[in-house]
Amino acid sequence: TLLKESELAEAAREMAFLAECRPDAVIVQDLGAAAMMRDHFPELTLHASTQLGIHNSAGLAMAREFGFRRVILERQVTLEELRRMIPGGKPPLEMELFVHGALCCCVSGSCLFSSWLGGWSGNRGKCKQPCRRSYFPAEKGNGSGGFLFSPGDLCSLELLDEFRRLGICSLKIEGRLRRADYVEKVVRAYRTVLDAPPDRRAAALNEAGNILRGVVTRKTSIGFYSERSMQELIRRDAFGGSGIPCGVVKKLVPGGFEAEMSGRLHLGDTIRLQADSDASDGLNMTVLYMEKGRSSVLKVQSGESCFIRSDRKPAPGSLIYRTGESAADHSERVEHLPLPRPALDLQVRLERNSLLVRIAGCEAEYRSGFPELAPARNHAVSPDDLEKAFAASGSEIFAAGAVAAEVNGEWFLPAGQLKDLRRAFWSWAEQHIPHDLPAQKIRRELQRLLHDLNTESAAGVPFPDCTAVGRKGTAPGAVAREIDFAGPADEIILPPFVPESGLEALKQKIAGLLDRGARVFRITSFFQFALFTEAVRNRVTLKTMFPFPAANSQCIRVCRECGAAGVQAWIELGQGDYPDLLAHSVLPLEAYVYGRPCIFMTRAALKPGSGRIRDARGNGFELEKHGAFTELYPDETLRIELPEGYSTFRDLRNDAGAAGLFSDFNYSRGWS
Repeated sequence: TLLKESELAEAAREMAFLAECRPDAVIVQDLGAAAMMRDHFPELTLHASTQLGIHNSAGLAMAREFGFRRVILERQVTLEELRRMIPGGKPPLEMELFVHGALCCCVSGSCLFSSWLGGWSGNRGKCKQPCRRSYFPAEKGNGSGGFLFSPGDLCSLELLDEFRRLGICSLKIEGRLRRADYVEKVVRAYRTVLDAPPDRRAAALNEAGNILRGVVTRKTSIGFYSERSMQELIRRDAFGGSGIPCGVVKKLVPGGFEAEMSGRLHLGDTIRLQADSDASDGLNMTVLYMEKGRSSVLKVQSGESCFIRSDRKPAPGSLIYRTGESAADHSERVEHLPLPRPALDLQVRLERNSLLVRIAGCEAEYRSGFPELAPARNHAVSPDDLEKAFAASGSEIFAAGAVAAEVNGEWFLPAGQLKDLRRAFWSWAEQHIPHDLPAQKIRRELQRLLHDLNTESAAGVPFPDCTAVGRKGTAPGAVAREIDFAGPADEIILPPFVPESGLEALKQKIAGLLDRGARVFRITSFFQFALFTEAVRNRVTLKTMFPFPAANSQCIRVCRECGAAGVQAWIELGQGDYPDLLAHSVLPLEAYVYGRPCIFMTRAALKPGSGRIRDARGNGFELEKHGAFTELYPDETLRIELPEGYSTFRDLRNDAGAAGLFSDFNYSRGWS
């Protein structure tokens, strides 16, 4: 997720620790954090988080150019758009898709809903899920309320064959905050289908469906993968929380409450107690003690009454939802996992009569001579053969890290001789390489990175103040306008979400504006850098703006690397974050000081799709329909003091300042 400037040093230390641990990969949203790992800790494999919002082929190209090995695609991409992105089923880099579990209703990485209501940012993993609460029309007589933003859960078992044909390498199950029983059953269901031969696929789908029927979940669909599913994704009458109804609270008694059960319940199960009048997330607890007929019991069945011990005080009549089941304890299995070994990154070169192995971070190198190999008639030893062989270290001290190999010539190398060469190298390494060599290399790199982070930069002279206006709006000074009604004298605001089907049209609009003399473009999403060739970048000015997330100086360095000349500081920053960012920025900075930002956007069909709404706490919002998207705006207008050293960005596109409702967002309270 996103990092503040003041957190970069601590993050660098965490990265160094991870580099020693060598996880399979690190999932990253913050481009600054990704650049720190790419440039200083190449031991770490980078996966682009869904929060980075990559949703078209231009985004895939940027991710590959940056150095990501895998992209976890944005969840609001349809199956048809996916087919267009990957012609021939050959993605330009590894791709991972969400296939099961809870869905965010908002486009990933752009949601400010939770942050606006209390500073708890979904872009820092702290979302309070306001989308799961109920909302009502702001004025009586304008229809009924309900759970207007709460989608059902995703289940895409039926799409697995298509994902396989498209070359998708990894399937993602949303299992955070879920218990082990949920994860075990869902993984088993998907493996049942994935591992079934073609002639058993129908039976496997039926078996997997039976497994999933025992999983606590909301109503499922294929999510955003089809236009039809998007239309049915939100059920305003369905409570936003998950769970299987299993009883009702009859009355409170000392030490707990009495319940009448409509379904089974076991000790160790988790439950949620939800009153009809409660617009919040209800009361959550684990069942640790139950009585039936004054005797403690391990389980109760449908139709039975029981006492449940609890220090919570649910309202009589509250519904009881089972949200998780007791599961086996796997701690003993975890304790028996092998301890990690320090990993050596190798460069292996095979000649006709010798082998050379270089080790990253080490001056010593391994050389071995042998009688000349015979030319290969059929099966020459390949770099892949060498890499696979040396990746199996066989050492009790070292593991193999990244192995890169080359072969000079085409030679026949017997499998037994290759194994002997590998064993001889690892035996030599155990005797001649310091056991903490990988850690030494990482610590040296950490010190270099910390020094760089502590060095202040010169941001340069700020650009002139800018005002964003609507189609017919005017303002003094520099004016920014959305591309569909912008002129060549404007700063052109690019749309943050452009499906694959609209990418070519966007390129043509940009080309047309360039021909007419447009010279300033506003980047709102990472993919847009790919739309400007190096030659074009040299004759235009690129500036970032919300919802592009530039929250720290390392991200700003990435923006400069991609061709940006100016950056708008991330809109969620607190007052104390602005001076820190300015002191280390390598580009001129701009602050969003006035406007009503879009705090939520979705392709799901919302009902109502427009108009004013409020929550149970009296917070007011306005829904607006813009093409395929529904956007949510707060009643209040954001207004903050201009941080010193920044130019101003005023957004009048959705101005409601005349209403007299203002908020400084996170400026005073800080960004959590």
